[in-house]
Amino acid sequence: MGEEKQIDNSPSLPPPKTPQELMRLVQEDYELNNYLWTGHIHLPAFEEDCTFTDPTLSFTGTQKFVSNVKNLVPIVEFLTQQSKSEEKSQPRSDLLDISINEEESYIQTRWNMVGDLVALPWKPAIDVIGRTKFWYRPTENEGETGYRVYFYDEEWEVAASTALLQLVTPKGSMPNSTK
Repeated sequence: MGEEKQIDNSPSLPPPKTPQELMRLVQEDYELNNYLWTGHIHLPAFEEDCTFTDPTLSFTGTQKFVSNVKNLVPIVEFLTQQSKSEEKSQPRSDLLDISINEEESYIQTRWNMVGDLVALPWKPAIDVIGRTKFWYRPTENEGETGYRVYFYDEEWEVAASTALLQLVTPKGSMPNSTK
């Protein structure tokens, strides 16, 4: 799904050294890794027991995140019928805004997850605008301080039921935001 950045993604690698470096890595996860569709996040930027929440589920652990993504990616690839020649129709994670609040220790993003599910006969599309707060804290790694995300808090600008209805209705039938 697009050109993902190839990196050594071992969670045992050192964490980002500053909140600004952490923000840069989060930005790359959207812009280079299309992570909302691929699940490719920079694992060293997350605590192993990070809690991930969105309007439909919550779980703990980067290994659970990786496992969930491993199960979903083949389904997503089938439903979106990945085509290298039609870049415009590729599922994408559009980063609309990113900011850092160093006082409260979080990075906030606003994004739009867009993708046509062309394998289904009624041709639905996912088009959801959301926000994610990546709550971080200092961490020690071999005597050096770095920063890792300990809580991933995602919300959508539409009710979860409205977003899920996008799966069973033709493209454009449901709004992507109430704002």
